[in-house]
Amino acid sequence: MRNLILSGSICSLLLCACAVGPDYERPKLPELAAYPESKAATGQPVMADWWKGFHDTDLDGLVADALKANTDLRIAVARVEEASAGLSEVVGAMLPQVNAGAGVSRNTVSNNGYSPITSFAGRDRTSYSGGLSTSFELDFWGKLRRASEAARAQLLSVSEARLQVELALTASVVRTYALVRASDIQLAGAEEIKNIRDEEYRITEERIKVGAASAHDRAQAEVARSAAIAALSDTRRARAQAEHLLGALVGQPGIILTVRPLNSLVTPPAPAVGLPSDLLRQRPDVVAAEQALVAANARIGYVKAAYFPTFSLTGALGVESRELSSLFSTGNGTSQFGLNASVPIFDFGRTGARVEAAVAIQHQAAAAYEKAVLNAFREVRDALVDVRETNVAAEAGRRRLLASSEAYRIAEERKGLGQASPTEFLVARRVMAESRVAVARIMLDRLGAQVDLVKALGGARPDLAARR
Repeated sequence: MRNLILSGSICSLLLCACAVGPDYERPKLPELAAYPESKAATGQPVMADWWKGFHDTDLDGLVADALKANTDLRIAVARVEEASAGLSEVVGAMLPQVNAGAGVSRNTVSNNGYSPITSFAGRDRTSYSGGLSTSFELDFWGKLRRASEAARAQLLSVSEARLQVELALTASVVRTYALVRASDIQLAGAEEIKNIRDEEYRITEERIKVGAASAHDRAQAEVARSAAIAALSDTRRARAQAEHLLGALVGQPGIILTVRPLNSLVTPPAPAVGLPSDLLRQRPDVVAAEQALVAANARIGYVKAAYFPTFSLTGALGVESRELSSLFSTGNGTSQFGLNASVPIFDFGRTGARVEAAVAIQHQAAAAYEKAVLNAFREVRDALVDVRETNVAAEAGRRRLLASSEAYRIAEERKGLGQASPTEFLVARRVMAESRVAVARIMLDRLGAQVDLVKALGGARPDLAARR
């Protein structure tokens, strides 16, 4: 009965005890009521499979491959597993550990010792034992609870970091694939320009033969032709490098994509941006930074608990006998129960130094969290401006391509009627090819701005996407 009363008293004290250290409170952050550029994006919220809005089955397959095989994502997943194991270890430390043991010992006593030597108990004595033992630290000051809080926050932080890696990976795959497809269009235009420059150089040579052109004209034609060759080479190199990067992202180093000279990517409407306050729970990097701050805050209490006494319960139940055959006989049972206390007196400032270090780490985490929020606001505003301005550029590029195509059509008709010289026709043809290259570049910038906006908004969180 006394043991029962003692156990009840201890449990009551544990329930009433408070965890030492500061409880977490979100720090005051710079506020932004709304994005001044938010009129640039008024569409639907970001969907979980947002890349499917580009309507390209090859792209969908590449993203799926990347999510399965990318090394950075696998590293992030392994870090989540590591943090999960760490949390399980901390939670396990809050429960008693029970050990089973068994042993046999043999000792020889001295003839002149205090242990009597009789015919029943000679000098050589053998003893067999077995039983269970436990040791349990009472979490009187909340040390283990703070450790659990820190481990749980660390798990959430690395989980959010994994989501951030996944978002960055999908964005990189989309942008790199778009670069390959834009390079396909630019490659066709660059080849066309190079052929036109070759033809212009040939005409210049013919004109020199009849005295209608000079060596200066030939040098200018050669400069233009060499520039076209260099531009074609740059486009080929850019496409090859983008293809190689895409292979690394999806785990297929030997990947080869068929050239598509026509635009196959459809840029969807820009997504809705919501309120700036949404970023605090939407962006994985911001959420990860806050959870890192929660963990750092909890570690202060964990370290501060070293200032206070430590209480632990110990116990053992077993059997002991000098004969193995009678080990479990009646009367051979043994038991031991205890309550131990350890009170720190002097540690020459070691605990204080650890607390100061924990507080300094918490200050760093708070600054990192604020920096993540400020960076999130900046990236969203930058992306909104990019979306707005690339839309303007895309409309201008569309008009440019229409005008150059019309000019080429007129030049072709004039050539057929004998009203335009070959040079005039080549100029119109070159301007149209240059317009196609420029429009492809604008298309790439517009698509990249769209991807940057999705990334800046934090993509689509699994919990929110499930509700849509």
